Amino acid sequence: MLLGTPVFAAGWGGASFMGGGDKKQGGATVDVKALTLREAKLKLKLNIASVTLAKGLVEVQMATGKAAEAEKLKAALEEAQKNPSDVEQTKKLCTELNNAGDSLKKLDLNASMNQSEARSRLSKSILMLGAAVLVDLTAVNDAKGLMTDLSNSINAVKASPATYGFSALKDLTSALNTAKFVAETVPSQLSTIAEISKGVIKYAQTNKIALPTDKEKEKLSNEMSKE
Repeated sequence: MLLGTPVFAAGWGGASFMGGGDKKQGGATVDVKALTLREAKLKLKLNIASVTLAKGLVEVQMATGKAAEAEKLKAALEEAQKNPSDVEQTKKLCTELNNAGDSLKKLDLNASMNQSEARSRLSKSILMLGAAVLVDLTAVNDAKGLMTDLSNSINAVKASPATYGFSALKDLTSALNTAKFVAETVPSQLSTIAEISKGVIKYAQTNKIALPTDKEKEKLSNEMSKE
């Protein structure tokens, strides 16, 4: 019933121009607050997905004897958890995730895996990796839509900076940078995670280690999205 109203539209797709803002642009207005709120939600989604991916990789690292690398990644995820809205700290975690992923991709899992550790860790790892990937995929889609809306809105704000307030352009540009990071960086990270997960799942299946179901991954993903 609310889907067609300007109020509902303000927080989601197509939110660059809408009723109730400060300045009319061809019958519509730029809602700076709604756009920055979408950025804030995107930051949180990126953070919880990245933290959960890191936790999943730590389990694989521990099962393959990479305790020192696991401690480094664990330290990075703990820092990122302290302030989920701090996108710069989340970016640092993403860098550590990429490093860990590149290292794990080179491993021969059959030769490196400790069977006892694998039995206690791999099911948990695949659950976290699978759930985090689902959240990250929605984050990428959100980021792409936000980039489009922000690009249009920034042009309007540039044309009348005094009307929107002199901080509006800075806020929207910062939001655009966040959205670009997610849209351009996360897909390659997910490709690495998919490659690692494929190897881990194959090892687990070969060694009769129970794996989480798709429903379990979706449930955890939904819980993460609510946080």
